[in-house]
Amino acid sequence: MSSWREKLSDETGAALLSALLVMILMAAVTAGFTALLITDTRVRSMDGTRTQAFYAAQAGLEQLTSDLGDLFATNFAPTSAAINALTVAPPALGVTWQQPDGSSGYTITYPTNAMGNPDATTTTVNSGPFQGLVGLATPYQILVTARLPDGSEASLTRTLQTVAIPVFQFGLFSENDLSFFAGPNFNFGGRVHSNDTIYISSGSGSTLTMSDRVTAVGEIIRTNLSNGWDTSSNYTGPVRIITAPGSYRNLGMSEGSLVGAPGSAFNEPTWTNLSTGTYNSNLMNGRTGARRLELPITAFGATPIDLVRRPVPGEDTANPQVLQQRFFSMASVRILLSDTAAEITNLPTVTGTAPVALGAVAPYAVDGTHPPFGVVPSSGTSGARSPAGTPVMGGFIKIEKQDNAGVWTDVTLDILNLGIASRQWPDPSTSSPNCAEPNPDAVVRLLRLRDNNSCLNGSTTATNYLPQVLYDAREGNIRDGVNNSDPMFFGGIIHYVEVDVNNLRRWLEGTIGTQGTNALNVNGYVLYFSDRRGNHDAMGNETAEYGFEDIVNPSSASGTPNNTLDTGEDFNGNGTLETYGATPQLVAGMWAPLDNSARPYTNLDPTNSISETEEINIARRNPAIFFRRALKLTNGQLGNIITPGFTVATENMAYIQGHWNANSAGFGNPHSATAVLADSLTLLSNNWSDRRSLQDPHEANPRNATTTWYRLAIIAGKGLSFPRPTVGSPPQDFGTDGGAHNFLRYLEDWGGQTLNYRGSIVSFFRSRQGIGVYKCCADVYSPPTRGYNFDTEFLIPSLLPPRTPMFRDVNTTGFAQIIRPQ
Repeated sequence: MSSWREKLSDETGAALLSALLVMILMAAVTAGFTALLITDTRVRSMDGTRTQAFYAAQAGLEQLTSDLGDLFATNFAPTSAAINALTVAPPALGVTWQQPDGSSGYTITYPTNAMGNPDATTTTVNSGPFQGLVGLATPYQILVTARLPDGSEASLTRTLQTVAIPVFQFGLFSENDLSFFAGPNFNFGGRVHSNDTIYISSGSGSTLTMSDRVTAVGEIIRTNLSNGWDTSSNYTGPVRIITAPGSYRNLGMSEGSLVGAPGSAFNEPTWTNLSTGTYNSNLMNGRTGARRLELPITAFGATPIDLVRRPVPGEDTANPQVLQQRFFSMASVRILLSDTAAEITNLPTVTGTAPVALGAVAPYAVDGTHPPFGVVPSSGTSGARSPAGTPVMGGFIKIEKQDNAGVWTDVTLDILNLGIASRQWPDPSTSSPNCAEPNPDAVVRLLRLRDNNSCLNGSTTATNYLPQVLYDAREGNIRDGVNNSDPMFFGGIIHYVEVDVNNLRRWLEGTIGTQGTNALNVNGYVLYFSDRRGNHDAMGNETAEYGFEDIVNPSSASGTPNNTLDTGEDFNGNGTLETYGATPQLVAGMWAPLDNSARPYTNLDPTNSISETEEINIARRNPAIFFRRALKLTNGQLGNIITPGFTVATENMAYIQGHWNANSAGFGNPHSATAVLADSLTLLSNNWSDRRSLQDPHEANPRNATTTWYRLAIIAGKGLSFPRPTVGSPPQDFGTDGGAHNFLRYLEDWGGQTLNYRGSIVSFFRSRQGIGVYKCCADVYSPPTRGYNFDTEFLIPSLLPPRTPMFRDVNTTGFAQIIRPQ
């Protein structure tokens, strides 16, 4: 019995002990799970805050990168102050931007030059669309540290490089189609690029040589000209494309990127094998690696033509990024003309000093000692078709200077008081009378002394002064060799303002005048010019456009306007045929042919009853009735252009008369790095005569050129291509824009003479004022021997013209997260 009871007691104790052990084990497990849960919760919480800090840091990094990119887009050489300002106000993301040592956690660092600004070094781009070009590169390091209230933080760093590529490092660049089909041998040199399509051929018996990389975002067309002409007729010359330094291969007629004209099938795999293989990517289109190259101004809603256009009122607050990239804002000196004073003074940054009225009221003089503003003589005088005393210019002028601090000052009277008149025209056949310049110190010449058997220098008689006028046959006659009787067409009568480049240099240096020194000098000086007198659409608004596009009319052999929008007429791309420019802007009391019947395409003698002398005087003794305004640059031969550099920008047509940055001995030294940006640019030889252009408006031969030298970079517009009309007998290249060899415009018979040009040719936009279609070679000109060459000095950034437009790129070179112990 006792043994049974002892055994039961033992078993009961063991069970209790086991239960206790199980409870202890369960408690331990529970405690472990609880500890694990608490730890996991803490870890998860810590991981969540670290993730939050990481994303905040990443957002800050992207914001700072974007801000730096935007700054670089508007200014390829920003100051340290401008860059440091980007770090002052980091985004509000609920974090503290702070490094562990308490310093800022939102920074940009970079090497600096002696002035304390970012140090840009010259570098050759090794890859991408800019490969092989020389640019200005600056390395930057962005560092952001985002810290949460609980101490969690994340640090990210990014290294990047800003690269500015000058557009003048291209021999030929075009935003639109680019054509090659020269009759004689052509080898300009330099890189060639089109953001559209390149048509490439050569006249039979001649050779086109492309001695550097050729790229087109669109297509490379070998079988047709841009007007549709089949190149198997008259354009069978070899086209030599570089394959490696010093090595070339002819591009066959069947080796374009398409099998035929635009719209035909891809020429594959032949094209890709040729582009990336045979030509070693020295010949590319968009499918084999070419990429669009954009100006920074386009990133802010503007277009490339806005480089040379005036701003709109209020742009300083509505779109300051565009305003600061306009040459209007970057100028050292700007010359503005409009019909009303308000159209000038309403522009942003223009000073409040009232513009000068150009002869609107008596006594028509700038001051008591200089030439008066001109007026129309009595109605009995040959050519007078306006009431006696009518100002021959009209409108208002305002000239301003910007200093190195960015402050604008009105200098209108300081310039005008140096004189405003040009010498009277000598008879082209006798060169007499050979009068001296009446105002030898004049920077701006608005008027010309009338013809007379003796010199009229010093005259204070207002009727002795006439507008500055020339005749442009390309703009005047719609078709070459058709309806080319002597009377001038209104569309070709160009009223211009002359700038004497040598006297502008003297004024800027302080030799003449009193206000020219201390003008803004950024590796040289910039002149901006805009003349909008007579420029209004149907609503009365200035447009900076001619306003008459009805010029192609393919069903008419003579180009008679048809009031229909045809291919090749929509210059501004708005889908509307502009014709408001065909309405004459008449002064009350004008009479025929200056009446409401006048149109750009009608001539000055519709009844065939006016003598040649009377016709010429009608053209030059009366105010302009159509918006045909231009800038003529004179006296720019070697040594006359201010150094180290000089850039001219105008939204008008431009003409350069005589040697530019060179002399009769050729391209010499010391020269200035120069550029001209214009709606269109025409080169006039040393032998050019405004008077002869009026006497022989549609006969190129009497307008004989002489060998002349020009050294400058050029940005200008060009025309639209259109299908070659089938009516009449137009030349085989009619409907093209003239091709690269005719981008520089001529108005003379250059037969037997050489036009020597050294520079870079760029077309960013379609012309809006000089819209006359390309035509040769009866009425307008006979081609010169083209001594054309790319200026290799432009491959050296320090030798570029001031304010050279830049393509800009931001390349990320590294990214990392900085891990620190917690």
